[in-house]
Amino acid sequence: MWWAVVGLLVAGRIVAVPITLDQRAAQGNHTVLTGDVRRFYKIAVSHGTPYRDFQVEYPPLMYGAIKVLDSSTLQGSIRATMWSQLLLDLAVAALLAWGWGRRAGVAYLILGAPFLLYPFLYLRLDLLSVALAVGGLALVRHRRPALGGTALALACFAKVWPVLLVPSLLVRRSWRALIACLAVGVAGVAAWVAWAGTNGLVQVVSMRGATGWEIESTVGALVRALGNDTVHLQRGAWRIGTVPGWAYLTLGGLCLVTVVAVWVLAARRRPHGAMVLDGVAALGAIGAFLIFSPLLSPQFTIWMVPFAAIAAARRDRVVGGLALAIVGLSVLDLNLVVELVHTNLAVPQAVILVRNGLLVALVGVCVHRLWVGARRPALDVAVPEPVEAAA
Repeated sequence: MWWAVVGLLVAGRIVAVPITLDQRAAQGNHTVLTGDVRRFYKIAVSHGTPYRDFQVEYPPLMYGAIKVLDSSTLQGSIRATMWSQLLLDLAVAALLAWGWGRRAGVAYLILGAPFLLYPFLYLRLDLLSVALAVGGLALVRHRRPALGGTALALACFAKVWPVLLVPSLLVRRSWRALIACLAVGVAGVAAWVAWAGTNGLVQVVSMRGATGWEIESTVGALVRALGNDTVHLQRGAWRIGTVPGWAYLTLGGLCLVTVVAVWVLAARRRPHGAMVLDGVAALGAIGAFLIFSPLLSPQFTIWMVPFAAIAAARRDRVVGGLALAIVGLSVLDLNLVVELVHTNLAVPQAVILVRNGLLVALVGVCVHRLWVGARRPALDVAVPEPVEAAA
């Protein structure tokens, strides 16, 4: 029976690509659907040294992917991007099945199914960092720590968020993986700075110097709902107002405290297997980053899906249900983004506020799970979870 479910979910993903490419919305002029690819194309055809001669808001590995997927035309780049992301999406499911059992792979396909209704995810490149991060952790579980640590470090050079998973190597006491990850990370940053200077780091962290609240972020949605400021397009995102310096410090501090608390609680729980380290702890850390970020684009929710799938595969229905609802509302969010930007209609704003509220609830559930587990009496001997996690 489960093979039929998997076949249907995989077939849906494959069919979604040519159907989407055949729509007028994917012909290159639809800003909402193809806006990111248009930006990728502009970066790819720019002359000179990236970060130095022209600004790039993506880390070097992401920039490399943009160059590889570049075609002679925008439409060619759109096709190449969609097919490449489909392959990465299926690769993530396969990696989850390999590393955490068949149920985790199936759960990932189910939790990501809402993206098929409006497959904008395949017109972004977020799945590159997801595949590298999941692959890195799967390699560590299969006792290939050096390769796993290297893959996790490379994931951080595709998107910054996988750095939130590095503490799991420390909690696992996988020293070889941690050393490999740090070594590749330090060497990569040094090479990046030597190649293009320190401007690249600043451009990536600040999204090319963006100053406003993105209207889909936790704080930005509230500012949009309660205020009358004008929404404006800045650095590829619809933003409102200006983020003051103290807000950056406050949100950054809250994010750091939450992430540290998550991994400290995970370390105190004995034994800590995949349900803790690769499920609720990873999910809590990533969710905290999204909550406190001034930018929360709908595709960012895919970062959480593999780790929610690991928890859901171990019968945590609350985490699975919340993750599915967040993904579904994020898809609806992108469908309503024009109304959200240009009108004050209650429904688009309610979708964002509810989605963000569920995200806060999800992080709260994860922290509670870790807190309860950390308060239980520690076992004298921690029994390691099998490499091939039982479904």
